[in-house]
Formats: sequence, structure tokens, C-alpha cells
Amino acid sequence: MIFGEEEDWPMEPQSQHPHQPQQIRLDVGTMETLYANFFALAGSPDELVIYFGTNSPLPNVPQPAIKVSHRLMLLPANAKRLMLALQQAVKAHEDRFGPIELPPPRRPEGQG
Repeated sequence: MIFGEEEDWPMEPQSQHPHQPQQIRLDVGTMETLYANFFALAGSPDELVIYFGTNSPLPNVPQPAIKVSHRLMLLPANAKRLMLALQQAVKAHEDRFGPIELPPPRRPEGQG
């Protein structure tokens, strides 16, 4: 699946291939892989921001620092496209491998 802003893609004249999808070549030569087990969201009317990081809890450290390593800034329409693509990908994963169980949310210490 490839999603993005269609108006940003280089277009061929409509008369050549009116209903043929455009071919896109992905260059992964300089791609970096990121592992994240933490994310945070922020936003404004013009953009949504996702912060990614790694939480490596240490023994006897009650509040470890989470190393935030990357920030992804998206137009709201592209954030919605990403959300829909992730929903489809998670559904396909669960259809193939079974349900993904989420643990119940943790309560802050000292509560209930």
C-alpha cells in the first residue's frame, strides 16, 4: 500500500492513460529503520505531529527518561490516510495471526 498526496505526484497527460494507476518507484537506498515502543501525539489545525521514542525501563528507576528519537509531521488529511492504512494493516494481521490483545491501562501509583 502506498498513500500520499496525489496532487504532489508527477502526472502524465490524461490522454495517454486515463484509468491506469501511476507506477511509483521507492528508493530505499538510504532508508533507516526505527524501533519505537512509545509514541505521543500533538497537533494544531494545520498539522498533526507524532513523536516516536524508546522506553527502556531500568530496575529501581521509578520514572525513566524516554528517548524521543523522531518526529513525524503530517497534514491532517495525510494523518487520516495513515490511520486508515494502519486500520487495514492491523485487520489483515489479525485475520492472519489472531487478535492482538492490549493490556488494560495502568493506573498511576497511589490510585485505587
